[in-house]
Amino acid sequence: MFEVFSISGHYVLHDGVKSLWCSKLDGRVVPSNSTILDESLDPVCLGTCHGIVGKIKFLPESPDNLVLIANKEVVCKLHGATVQRINDIVMLPLSLETPYLDLPACSKHTKPPKGENVTETDAKIERKLEEEFVKWFEKSFYYSEEGDISHTLTELCKEPLDKTKPIWQQAKTEYFWNENMLECLISVYNQFPELCNPWIIPVMQGYIEQAEIAPTTEESMRGVRPPSTPSLDGPLDTLTVVSRRSKYRAGTRFKRRGIDENGCPANYVVTEQILQAGEEQLSYTIIRGSVPVYWYQPLTNYRPKPVILRSPEEALEAFQLHMDRLVATHGEVVVVNLLDSEGKEAPLGDEFAKVAYMYNNERLTYVAFDFNEYCAGMKFDNVQVLLKELQGITNKFGYTHVVRGEMRQCQAGAVRVNCMDSLDRTNVVQGAIAKHTLNNLAEGVGITEGDLSVPGKLLWANNGDAISTQYAGTAALKGDYTRTGERGVAGMMRDGVSSVTRMYINVFRDTNRQAAIDIMQGLEPDLAEIRDEVREELDCIPALLEQVQHLLPTQEDNKTHNIYKSWVTQEWPSGEAKAVWLTPKSLNIVHKQDQMEMLLLSTCDRVHIGQPPDCLGHYMRIINGRTHITLRPLTLDVTQLKDVLMKMAHSIVSCRDDLGLTTQVLHGPLTKADIVDMGFDKIRSSANSFGTRIAAGAKRMIGEARGVLDHTKSAPPTPGDSGSGSNSDSPRNSPKFGKRMLNMFRRGEEGVTESESDIPGAYFVISLNLLIIGTILAHQQFNNN
Repeated sequence: MFEVFSISGHYVLHDGVKSLWCSKLDGRVVPSNSTILDESLDPVCLGTCHGIVGKIKFLPESPDNLVLIANKEVVCKLHGATVQRINDIVMLPLSLETPYLDLPACSKHTKPPKGENVTETDAKIERKLEEEFVKWFEKSFYYSEEGDISHTLTELCKEPLDKTKPIWQQAKTEYFWNENMLECLISVYNQFPELCNPWIIPVMQGYIEQAEIAPTTEESMRGVRPPSTPSLDGPLDTLTVVSRRSKYRAGTRFKRRGIDENGCPANYVVTEQILQAGEEQLSYTIIRGSVPVYWYQPLTNYRPKPVILRSPEEALEAFQLHMDRLVATHGEVVVVNLLDSEGKEAPLGDEFAKVAYMYNNERLTYVAFDFNEYCAGMKFDNVQVLLKELQGITNKFGYTHVVRGEMRQCQAGAVRVNCMDSLDRTNVVQGAIAKHTLNNLAEGVGITEGDLSVPGKLLWANNGDAISTQYAGTAALKGDYTRTGERGVAGMMRDGVSSVTRMYINVFRDTNRQAAIDIMQGLEPDLAEIRDEVREELDCIPALLEQVQHLLPTQEDNKTHNIYKSWVTQEWPSGEAKAVWLTPKSLNIVHKQDQMEMLLLSTCDRVHIGQPPDCLGHYMRIINGRTHITLRPLTLDVTQLKDVLMKMAHSIVSCRDDLGLTTQVLHGPLTKADIVDMGFDKIRSSANSFGTRIAAGAKRMIGEARGVLDHTKSAPPTPGDSGSGSNSDSPRNSPKFGKRMLNMFRRGEEGVTESESDIPGAYFVISLNLLIIGTILAHQQFNNN
């Protein structure tokens, strides 16, 4: 645990044994063995952290940021080393202005208060990139201070690590995600080798989970409970799933497809299944990755047709680089292609087959399996047809068997699986192969198949969700089958909603996410589209003001309805403009569609002013214990925000005072902790009275969703990049389009504010609308993935 101090000209991370000095002037980072921080430097403690990820700069003109590990969690032991997962990170700007950091408070010091931020175009761009970078790190990166986690058990047995060298120098480069961010320390390693080593900790993206092998129960067989997590000292019988995602050609679903010039495919993940039984370890490795030719998908509709960018002859060199590496690392390779043999996917599958044939390597076997044809009608058990075809090859490959550190058997080959996204269909097939091989592993150590059934299914389902979230933004589809072996209506509905969410993420977040990932790897990001989006958002404020101005009450309305105050506001997170009226007894929120909601002041016991986690500037959250609304006044001068919010809060407090009620006014960061989850169990029968609204709302949202899916456009990228570009004439670049999408997808996530009688109905409308859209789209998504 490190205390983070601010002193004149430096930030200092200090744990009483070692320290790291970070210059506020030039961003230089220097390790030290000083054990005491001189009080004459007047240090200010900003909180505590668990270490650093590295240093990053989002814009050329912006300061460097030191990335601190704010929250971590011990996951398991792997190869004798304790593995920890990074749950939260915090950015420390290396500038003279002392920031407020969302770090745990130090027990010995008082944290300084949070300062004010001003929203400007470049500052907002930087904040957007920072937000996506922080979200990218949430519970998806792992590290160990005690050993290496980047190598499989097979690789470690073939070539053991050199104990005389530091761990970071022996980590596999393709899984050393923060290598570029740690260049500030690696570059001075020769000057301060012993001082640098403790600070250079490789972090790896992927998934790691370990479960105790215990006798199964009826409840666990139904997937009611997850497997228990073993302690670090035991038990000895465990099952571990480790997925290692490559940092090469890293990115998001529609921004990174296919292969690059260096033979690196997108969404490339090596997954290892390790069975530990006493002093014996048995390991099996399987691979996934994008179709390794040059292609991309323009986001023109819900199921865009893949576009092939180069001929098989032009793709052969990159394909050969990729396959040569697989053969050198894993031995023989079986490629399982799950694309459709007919329809939109067929040309891509044909291209893959042609290049594989041209590669002409006896150590590569190409297998085509039309998943959607064999498993049509949710008959996923038909994957057994594929397993029977592969059984001879997989049995030949075997697995790695280690007893007391000595390798008795080595896996001689690996299966590489892909579909269009290498996510959902791939998860089902890999899960089936893993189950088959796990039974083989168990036979060698006397563990019964039943003991492995539950942890095996759950770990592979969780692994599929994690890999899918990292690439597509949502949990995997068909996950209920992987988790329980059964497919039901509830799973279909969840998949439909996930499909809609993926579409929203692809349209509105992928540009920022991809730029943040590129910057992390030291690549040049495409900031032009982000700048255009930010300027568009700022430019739409006058239009929103004009759009809602007519909804404000007139002087005659003020007299007639006893209106005390009125404002034009913008809601978070939807971005929707609303007119707000305050009467002595209620707060009335009017939408641009002239629909009005009412919050009784008698129930609004809290007013919270602060910044939400994903935006600049202050907002006001009005909370009545059952629901809430978060908004701020629309103003062209953002420096006035806090003053106007304080006046709004004072007006609400004044009206409640007249009612003889006290009001709690809070200040500080706004979090989702205040949000009340109104789940389906809280929907009352009164929702039935909203039948007309439900029908109208569903019809409107389905129409809007179809409009979004039919009209979203993007220009093709250059042949060297499989990312999708932008089109200035596209509806995606329209503020109205953006606000509609935000309203469609985010209102249901964060909750809605209605009058007390309307709350259950309103929530039901939004939830039902999402499910209706999900039902319409679910079948299409199954065919796509």
